[in-house]
Amino acid sequence: MQMGDRMGAPLVLGLDFGGTKIAAAVVDLEGNRLGESTISTRPSRGGHWNLEAGLEAARRLLQESGGAGELVAVGACTFGIPVADAVLLAVAIPGWGELKLEQEIRRSLGCDVIRLATDVKAAAAAEASAGALVGADPAIYLNLGTGLAVGIVSGGTVISGANGAAGEIGYSLRELADVRGDPADRIILEQAVSGMALRATAEREIGIELSAADIFANERGNNALAAALDEFIDELSFHLVNLSVALNPARIAVGGGMVRSWDRIEPKLRKALDSSVPFAPELVRGAFPYDAPLVGAISLGLEAASEQLAITDGADGSRRGARRDSAVEATVSLLTVAPGPEGSK
Repeated sequence: MQMGDRMGAPLVLGLDFGGTKIAAAVVDLEGNRLGESTISTRPSRGGHWNLEAGLEAARRLLQESGGAGELVAVGACTFGIPVADAVLLAVAIPGWGELKLEQEIRRSLGCDVIRLATDVKAAAAAEASAGALVGADPAIYLNLGTGLAVGIVSGGTVISGANGAAGEIGYSLRELADVRGDPADRIILEQAVSGMALRATAEREIGIELSAADIFANERGNNALAAALDEFIDELSFHLVNLSVALNPARIAVGGGMVRSWDRIEPKLRKALDSSVPFAPELVRGAFPYDAPLVGAISLGLEAASEQLAITDGADGSRRGARRDSAVEATVSLLTVAPGPEGSK
């Protein structure tokens, strides 16, 4: 499609605010990706700086790939739980929890139609709609990235929970002493099993700051790194087994940056599930292993655009219905295309 062919055309923006990267994609109402970008976060600079950097990258992307098109909706997901005036449980970037995310996106991009979701829930919805979890009921989406969380799918719907915190297993206790002790002294699961935890372990054990990807890549010949990874996967297996016993899922799909090391992670997870869960679930790599949250965010934006077009198309019922059906079909087609470029989460 040439730029001139989409002058004035409606555009949808998807945003994925992660702990290590911020990804954006612009699509048309048919679900075609017109452009995408990724920038790395700098947690030491705080929440406001990283948000502004992400939104500036999104504005540039709209200018470069959207032409004179009109931004009609934004779908955005974030680590933590976005609410009206804050992002709850958002610890990956200092100050992120204080952001009024919807207001900031509206101010920066000039778009009033905005849908927000937690990143892992958006990813789980993408996998349940047209990915690795289609037809699996119930199912679990496990995200192995900067943090640790799962999306729980029942009847094709991602369970939100009373406060939006269903699946936040990173807050799980790790041992019996945690129940009796001072909460301030606890080391919760995410502090032991996550990308952040692996980086901290490497620095503590060998005195070098390494990313999770570096640790997986350099464990051979380094007993300390290999032992750290074994302990990491063993504890992850322990909690995934208990979750599977409780939920009896048909299938578990795994996504996130660490899935690049699936050949290292999968055998131990598979063995633990097979040996310890009464009815062991399938264990698969996600269909959108590296950008499921972004796919989910785009889907949110397309759904919002569909509803907005249904409202604003006027009194012609047949045209309104056609526009809405087209946007819904776009969501499905978007979710069935091959995932975009790989990126860490």
